[in-house]
Amino acid sequence: MSAKLIIDASVCLAETPIWDERIKKLYWTDLFSGAVHTFDPATLQDTSVDTHEMIGSAIPCQTLGKVLVAIDSGLKILDVNTGELEKVADPKLGDAACRYNDARCDEKGRIFVSTVSKMYGTDDYTPDMLGAFYMVDTDNTVTTLVDGINQYNAIVFDAKNENMFVVDTYNQTILRFKYDLEKGPISEPEVVINFEVMPDGMSIDSEDNLYVCHWAGEISVWETKTFTKIKTIKMPVEYVCCGGFAGEDMKDFYVATSKFAMPEDHADIKAGAGGIFHMRNEIAGKRDGFYHV
Repeated sequence: MSAKLIIDASVCLAETPIWDERIKKLYWTDLFSGAVHTFDPATLQDTSVDTHEMIGSAIPCQTLGKVLVAIDSGLKILDVNTGELEKVADPKLGDAACRYNDARCDEKGRIFVSTVSKMYGTDDYTPDMLGAFYMVDTDNTVTTLVDGINQYNAIVFDAKNENMFVVDTYNQTILRFKYDLEKGPISEPEVVINFEVMPDGMSIDSEDNLYVCHWAGEISVWETKTFTKIKTIKMPVEYVCCGGFAGEDMKDFYVATSKFAMPEDHADIKAGAGGIFHMRNEIAGKRDGFYHV
């Protein structure tokens, strides 16, 4: 796999590429500006609508043209045509010290979302500035799954929906929750992989291999039977944020990157940091769950 820059966005921090096969377009987000982008691979046209708040994720809804966004003021449904927002839930209850980070839905439409201190990643952050990991069930009931976390990223489910995997970025691990699609998580989290370099986003393919993005110019790929690393994919830039499978055969792999705190003459910016890269994978990816609205 070799990565080619396909969206030269040059944003501070691009995130969460998610494919909507119904419209054959890719959603992705610009964390700091709050913009939700829609990319058409057929025309290479990239459009956006602004939420005017920091954004963690944008997940397609069952209703075309609407996405669930995790923004500072809560989980909301964004109409990408009008920019209108409709509130769904606010698990952090207006906590001004934290923002929403990554979010995903399971096949039933449950929302899983984490919060992180707004100081995280700055010189002012201290380890006692904590967030939490929440589940918003299909009836909008909110459950705190793990309290007192530093930063979780990425939530994926295996092919049989028997396991949910979450990246614990701060502790440089992957956690596994045993899972029941009718109930949600049915176990406490256990550490299944430890990393030497910082992990960020994560994707999963149809054979249950995990693709973990690292802020070290690489993506590591792991099988989930014995949690052994299969390979390392080198990237053209250092800060690799999150990948997402796409395309009619789900073998297109889009990777969001960052130029966070880089000087303008940094070589990575010239190479496309802050943009979206594309490559082809040998194995098809697992489709993301949509929000059931």
